[in-house]
Amino acid sequence: MDLEILKIKLAESQKKQKELESQVEELSDFIENASLPLHWVNGSGIIIWANKVELDFLGYSKEEYVGKHISNFHADKNIIEDIMTRLIKKETLKNYPAKLKCKNGKIKPVLINSNVFWKEDKFIHTRCFTRDISELQKLEERKVEQILALENKNRALKLENASLKQDLNFIKNN
Repeated sequence: MDLEILKIKLAESQKKQKELESQVEELSDFIENASLPLHWVNGSGIIIWANKVELDFLGYSKEEYVGKHISNFHADKNIIEDIMTRLIKKETLKNYPAKLKCKNGKIKPVLINSNVFWKEDKFIHTRCFTRDISELQKLEERKVEQILALENKNRALKLENASLKQDLNFIKNN
């Protein structure tokens, strides 16, 4: 009888193990193939993991990126120092603007959302989500250009209007 109970418990345990393995596989697939660039950085600033989207976004291979210091990929050293300082102080960053260096030399403007996974008050790694705002920035620049162009046209029209009023007054008075 005890052997039968052990067999049942073993079968239940094996079933739970398979379910857990399936969940781990699904979660791994989810973060590896998420539509956003994701990475983890340890307390020393070393990148310990990055998903495929992050690597593709910046143009680096896993070997060129993972294991390197995060500051190597930031265009502004003061920004990454501030980010790491805030994270060490247990702040959560939301829409923090930064500029990242791509392998091809381009600089990409991004917004960073990040916080730290702590275990018993030990900094294990960051959980960093990066959002490319290149297109948004281009749209904003176009908007500013269009506003300036409209303001210039408005000034020109005001001058033209004033000139026409003078001409009309001259005609009217003569």
